[in-house]
Amino acid sequence: MAETVSTMNNTPPSTTIVQINVKQECPVQYVTVYNDRAELTRLVRYHFDNEGTYDLVLQGLSPCVDLTSFHVSGGTGKACTILEVSYQTRYEDPSAPLSDTTPLDQLQTQLDVVQADVDEHAQELDRLKKQRTWLDGRASKLMNQEGHMSTSDLETMEQFLNFYHKMLSKIDKETTQEQRQLKELNSRRDALTAKINEHGLQATTNRRIEQREVTITVHVASSKTDVALEVSYLISNCSWSASYDIRVDSEEGRQPKTQLTYYGIIVNKSQEDWSDTQFSLSTSTPSLGGAAPKLATLKVNCRQYHGVPQRSMSSVPGSIPTIGASFSRTSRKLSNVREQTSLISSASFYNDDEDTSQSIVNVLGSKAEMSFSSTSFTIPRRSTINADGKPHKLTIGVLDLVSTFSYTIVPKLSLHAYLKASTLNTSDKYLLAGPASIFMNNNFVTHSSIDNVCIGDTFDLPLGIDSSIKVEYKPVKKTSDTQGIISKIHLKTVRHETHVTNTKTNEIVVFIYDQLPLSSDEKIKVNLIQPDLRRKDNNSLYIITLKDTNNLEWKCVLPSRGECRLPFEYTVEWPFDKQVEFQEEL
Repeated sequence: MAETVSTMNNTPPSTTIVQINVKQECPVQYVTVYNDRAELTRLVRYHFDNEGTYDLVLQGLSPCVDLTSFHVSGGTGKACTILEVSYQTRYEDPSAPLSDTTPLDQLQTQLDVVQADVDEHAQELDRLKKQRTWLDGRASKLMNQEGHMSTSDLETMEQFLNFYHKMLSKIDKETTQEQRQLKELNSRRDALTAKINEHGLQATTNRRIEQREVTITVHVASSKTDVALEVSYLISNCSWSASYDIRVDSEEGRQPKTQLTYYGIIVNKSQEDWSDTQFSLSTSTPSLGGAAPKLATLKVNCRQYHGVPQRSMSSVPGSIPTIGASFSRTSRKLSNVREQTSLISSASFYNDDEDTSQSIVNVLGSKAEMSFSSTSFTIPRRSTINADGKPHKLTIGVLDLVSTFSYTIVPKLSLHAYLKASTLNTSDKYLLAGPASIFMNNNFVTHSSIDNVCIGDTFDLPLGIDSSIKVEYKPVKKTSDTQGIISKIHLKTVRHETHVTNTKTNEIVVFIYDQLPLSSDEKIKVNLIQPDLRRKDNNSLYIITLKDTNNLEWKCVLPSRGECRLPFEYTVEWPFDKQVEFQEEL
């Protein structure tokens, strides 16, 4: 229930504060989901017993809400006027007593103690290292003395060697102990750090809660008034993408047809549940802005070389270094930081004329809304999507499309005929890029994907292998020869043949592809012998095309029980003193 708090100030008129929990008292009416955010519209209802000025404080908003995007509309005409809309951010940072120390605090205290021990043992290891270095230096200096040594010198050296051995043994023993203890401490520190990382995020969220609130200041001109306001705002951490189920029916004796089920996959991580809501999915991208980017002028100049390299600014005496701007932040211990940022910029007065009153709220000002060219899909039924971060599937529509079928054969790589459906988007819906599950005659074929498809465009669907189309690839015949008397050349001839048979009872269209080598050196010549591209035979059952990739394409129309034989022959010539290699590039 909304909580009403009356506040009496010295400056009239007095303002009554009404606290409203958004999640409990303001149901979601509409949700428009974009590819990186969503726009929510909630309904705020309240009954005013007396006339006056009220602050409707909407509490419990998610941290993902863009407070600057709030827009308020609706109402009951002259009886209610929106004066101002402002937002505020409040931080709850309760100071827990010592007896209520959280597990995260305990882990952090243990980590601090262990870190102090690690530092202490590391310093001790450093001191032992310095002692050993000093002893080694004295011993080296003593050993390198030149000249005759007296008896006293020998005695002094013997005493030093005994001392050196004793001290080295002590230092080595202490070093080993320190290293062992330091290793154990490092293991404990790593374990504590891992535990803190596991529980730290949740504990930090619990210890410091950010509350976002929006205040709607309204003036009610009469008592016993019911007001209904629509509050819309943008919220992040939610998105949608397209997905498809495509079912193709191509059984013999029936007209082929393609049915596409268009889904919208919504993911909601906004910390706000959307219960029993009307959804709309939009293809627009609000984050990109509405203006086209401005292209700068590209200039080209000759590079100037100097004998003396230029120094950087930091090395020139008297230069002023560049300092990044820094901003001081207000202490986050404030329990309530209120940014009185008005979303309404101009003013007007409410009208007391009975004849001109209408069922609207007189909003004091206007709010600019940027329009984008986009497509929106309105889901026909209301749905519930919780903020669980899981994908939720909504059906956008079921589309009956028109497809034409053909086969693709690449005999050099596979002796199978691959069925393909070229589908025309005859619907009134723009198809977004997304994954697709393809079914052929109610049998699952494969997982695929489609790109963006505009209305009236055609897209291809792979439908798998059709074993009723027989493909044979005759063994490749290669011959090599040397020609010429003075300028000898190598001549290589390659010949093979593709044989395709249609065992179906209906006519089919088949596309066959094969490679014709492309010379990248003027000394290497490739000549196509068969087929002859210059021949135009109108009675032929196939059309031959040389593609931009230098591959040959045969388009064959095979009748029922029909077949075709496609001979392919070419030669490669290159100088006798050279060698060639064949490389494939996609």
